[in-house]
Amino acid sequence: MAPNTKVILIRHGQATHNLEDDFQQPDPRLTELGKEQCVKGLRDAFAAGEWEDFQDLELIVVSPLFRTLETAFLAFGKEFRDKKVPFVVLPEFQETSPNPCDTGSSVESLKAAFPSLDFRNCERHDWLTKSHGFYTRTNLGVRATCARKWLFERPEKVIAVVTHSGFLRWLTPQDFPFVENRDKYRNCEYRGYTFAQTTSDDGEGSPFKLVEEHWSVELRKAKRTGEVETPVLTADPSETAAEAIAPPSQGGDGAFDDPEQPTIVF
Repeated sequence: MAPNTKVILIRHGQATHNLEDDFQQPDPRLTELGKEQCVKGLRDAFAAGEWEDFQDLELIVVSPLFRTLETAFLAFGKEFRDKKVPFVVLPEFQETSPNPCDTGSSVESLKAAFPSLDFRNCERHDWLTKSHGFYTRTNLGVRATCARKWLFERPEKVIAVVTHSGFLRWLTPQDFPFVENRDKYRNCEYRGYTFAQTTSDDGEGSPFKLVEEHWSVELRKAKRTGEVETPVLTADPSETAAEAIAPPSQGGDGAFDDPEQPTIVF
């Protein structure tokens, strides 16, 4: 691990399934608003200095779903094309639910749409199967730990991760019982993290625990000023994987995994 590695966690821009909560759409694309969010909310904001480590970015990790791949290219495409910052596409960072909207496309179609990217990690994983195996809801806790471990062991000092609201809750489970209204990520929202100095499993994102930086907390609060506060009921993602089994028919943006609670749509 690089000393004091900084990780910026980013949710994708608005996608077509977000408009009417249509979770039967297969691997949705970004809307026009979603594309604008990627440019103005991410790329322009970073270039203007809103995220001061942007200039030192060394790696972009991205979920292999269309909306995250599009988001990554709109936000970081120049850095990638200039060969300054590589992209790594990892199925471990895909969304959590087995719904069509949260299930990816074939490697062949991804290669056709994004010919400049390396999809070798998708070829050696059965990542499109969510009814059984590693990518089921039952294994979300394990998958999130594997994802944090992968980030922890990277040599880069500044890493961006483009992923999904549901999986973000599992990457930083300790955040959501405590932040305001169990705060979920908005489209194209980002938060900055470093790794905690801990190796024990405390049930709240350890080992390899990510802790939000103070500037990130304060920036988010400032951006939320004036928003109408609406209570959001969510499951506690720090529960064990065995307790997180949910019926495959549940809706949501892949963010809800507790069968004892009503479905929450993100």
